[in-house]
Amino acid sequence: MAPSRAGAGAVLPVVVALLLGVVAAAAATGGARKMASHGEGANLKASPGAPAAGGSADQFRGKARLPSFAAPRRYELFLRPDLVACTFSGSVAISVAVSAPTRFLVLNALDLSVNRASIRFQALEPTEVVFFKDDGVLVLGFAKQLPLGEGLLKMDFNGTLNDQMRGFYRSKYQYKGKERNMAVTQFESVDARRCFPCWDEPAFKAKFKLTLEVPSELVALSNMPVANATFAGPIKTVRYQESPPMSTYLVAIVVGLFEYVEGMTTKGTRVRVYTQIGKSNQGKFALDVGVKSLNLYKDYFDTPYPLPKLDMIAIPDFAAGAMENYGLVTYREVALLFDDKSSSASSKQSVAITVAHELAHQWFGNLVTMEWWTHLWLNEGFATWMSHLAVDSFFPQWNIWTQFLDSTTTALRLDSLEASHPIEVEIHHASEVDQIFDAISYDKGASVIRMLQSYLGAERFQKAMASYMKKYAYSNAKTEDLWAVLEKETGEPVKDLMTTWTKQKGYPVINAKIKGNDIEIEQAQFLLDGSSGSGMWIVPVTSGCGAYDTQKKFLLKLKRDKLVIDSQCGDRKKGGNFWTKLNINGTGFYRVKYDDELAAALQNALETKKLSLMDKIGIVDDLYALSIARQQTFASLLRLLYGYRGEADYSVLSHINTVTASIAKVSADAIPALAGDIKQLLIKILLSPAEKLGWDPKKGESHLDVMLRPLLLTALVQLGYGKTINEGVRRFNIFTRDRSTSLLPPDTRKAAYLSVMQNVSSSNRSGYDALRKIYKESAEGEERLQVLGILSSCRDKSIVLESLNLIFTNEVRNQDASMLLRGIQPEAREISWNWLKENWERISRTFSGSLEFTSNEKAAEISKFFATRTKPGFERTLKQSLESVRISARWAEGIRSEPGLAQTVRELLAKP
Repeated sequence: MAPSRAGAGAVLPVVVALLLGVVAAAAATGGARKMASHGEGANLKASPGAPAAGGSADQFRGKARLPSFAAPRRYELFLRPDLVACTFSGSVAISVAVSAPTRFLVLNALDLSVNRASIRFQALEPTEVVFFKDDGVLVLGFAKQLPLGEGLLKMDFNGTLNDQMRGFYRSKYQYKGKERNMAVTQFESVDARRCFPCWDEPAFKAKFKLTLEVPSELVALSNMPVANATFAGPIKTVRYQESPPMSTYLVAIVVGLFEYVEGMTTKGTRVRVYTQIGKSNQGKFALDVGVKSLNLYKDYFDTPYPLPKLDMIAIPDFAAGAMENYGLVTYREVALLFDDKSSSASSKQSVAITVAHELAHQWFGNLVTMEWWTHLWLNEGFATWMSHLAVDSFFPQWNIWTQFLDSTTTALRLDSLEASHPIEVEIHHASEVDQIFDAISYDKGASVIRMLQSYLGAERFQKAMASYMKKYAYSNAKTEDLWAVLEKETGEPVKDLMTTWTKQKGYPVINAKIKGNDIEIEQAQFLLDGSSGSGMWIVPVTSGCGAYDTQKKFLLKLKRDKLVIDSQCGDRKKGGNFWTKLNINGTGFYRVKYDDELAAALQNALETKKLSLMDKIGIVDDLYALSIARQQTFASLLRLLYGYRGEADYSVLSHINTVTASIAKVSADAIPALAGDIKQLLIKILLSPAEKLGWDPKKGESHLDVMLRPLLLTALVQLGYGKTINEGVRRFNIFTRDRSTSLLPPDTRKAAYLSVMQNVSSSNRSGYDALRKIYKESAEGEERLQVLGILSSCRDKSIVLESLNLIFTNEVRNQDASMLLRGIQPEAREISWNWLKENWERISRTFSGSLEFTSNEKAAEISKFFATRTKPGFERTLKQSLESVRISARWAEGIRSEPGLAQTVRELLAKP
């Protein structure tokens, strides 16, 4: 499943993560990296499958996982959705293999009304039918022991097409000026049980044969191709081919009015992109990436795509970014659709990455599935890594592996919290599953895979992955199974190495110091709060000395070791070309802290343009984190940043922008008297590349320059640079009169919209009203999200409240509401926090947002407020959020007391 770009529906854990300023918990990452809908289902800690020959149904209450004495082999599922009444009815016949003496069948069901009289196992009627709602479990007790072997379990049921974007739900769309409903499924992680009674755990793979009864004029899609359809007036019955064995969370159904574009892989697999009527042209780019992805993955895994077809479909209301359902991949519209005239370059890249991510899952996740949610990272980490591998192959000019460091640094930030979690995390209840759809499973998972591939070599790694895919096809695997295959294929100690990265949280900082002709290195767990952890890792250390053709690599297995300084590193006494860089190109998941001599040499290497793009990113991100942890000074961070003032690369400047935005916020709180000068310094660093690019696109410019322009313009607006703000307002005013003007193409609109909001107030709201009008009139999802994302970016408190209250109107879809909480400015933090408290009951049922506080007093207030308002699945995110507030407060305290800071700022401002 791909992270949402705009926050998810039913995303309470993200509410606080974004609201209190947890940078990494979103994801997804962007943020908001809540990746799935919530489930209240089965208790999920591993439970023994001991036969239950007697006793009562109550013995199954509160158990972690379903017992294994009975397992499904095949489902025949019939569903009849009513898109007007928003209900559905259905029946299921499940071939169940009973493997041990028992008089019970225990499966999952939630929010369903099951017709007790219809329940039969073979000819047996149950004497007990018990629901444990908190566990999402249905227990069927029979008068005597069930016969061993396969039998058929049948029952009828009905339910509601809900509006929660999980289970079997309804999504609204417009057709010929009228609002209509489509029916959609979203089952990951534990929501298939909301659609039909089933064994709703990944290890219970079974074959599925689906039948749908729907209005004749509608398109009805599922995982497999249609076998046949029969018509009876206004109703048609659609029967689908039987699927190969798959987990319940991958079953998919979509019913509505759609059109499509179509392509074909080299092996003849039909690929389609379905859209609302009139939007199919916007599916062509995703179709091209989809076809190429299937071709590439077939070769990489040396395993053909397993199904006869692949459909991808854009859904108006969708909680995640996308979902990899076998053969029927569902997406938010902004994650699948791209229009050359109305979409931005960053949107194009995002669509490519998202499509490649979901189609990687067709192998890694769907063909070979994690045995349990503890191993979720096998799905999401690999899909994230593979998507970059694919997109780099299709679009090498995008430098996507350099941009991948966004994922690594996002994970490094979250994983430097005491409240982080290991990649492999024990899951004790269904309500916990959604918490691990975060930057650890996705981004740390992908980053340690990149580290391992770099250590083993690309060819050996690929060969081993093909072997793994063949060995576990149509089955389930654990993390240990992957390590075993990699060890067998490569002869390397993969299990010992990787266990240190997947079974413990956190990562090390490598302290590097020159001593004589050696560089002494020592590892210690890095924590952003400045404390020391006890973790130890086997670290694949890479080093470059004076040039990139002198790289070395070795495994650091102990706490300390040393590197010998070779003659090719340059003459230390003469200075000039001497430098040493550890963690070349950021392939390792760790940070490096250099002593003063090594740090000065690296700064010189930066300013004399001797470092790679990836290493430029690595050294600034490490120093930024070390500064937050108060292991390096704030002044040293500013001096390093000044060395980037001539930088022109998108990926590097994207990271610089992240750091400068954080510096501007913390300095406003910590040292308000100096904050204006610091903003001027940050403007000085970013202004040169911004002026070179200007506002207007240039013929033949690169994809990366097209993305860099809005990044820099937006950054300058946020830093209060008057010239950029005035030009943004000027272009916006022309745009409001002529929406087709070339003066404001899609890429630069956000900067102009943000410029307008800088001057908005209750007595000067024309710009705000114009933006609201654009939002209402635009048919483009990307533009609507851009507007939502800046409506709260205002100093006027009444305007901020007006924007926040849009959350409770029909004007904003649930899935998009979190955008309104993302642009809160420091002046409006307090009123927004009060708004949150006053509306908590309504908000806790729906949305997410972003406020960043930097005081221990505020952390205490927040902690007190949530002490009586936690919900299942909420605790970890709350802890991470509160920890981040305290870390920000500690950083601000350190900046406040740092001597000589004003002098450093003045010196840098005075430099040419």
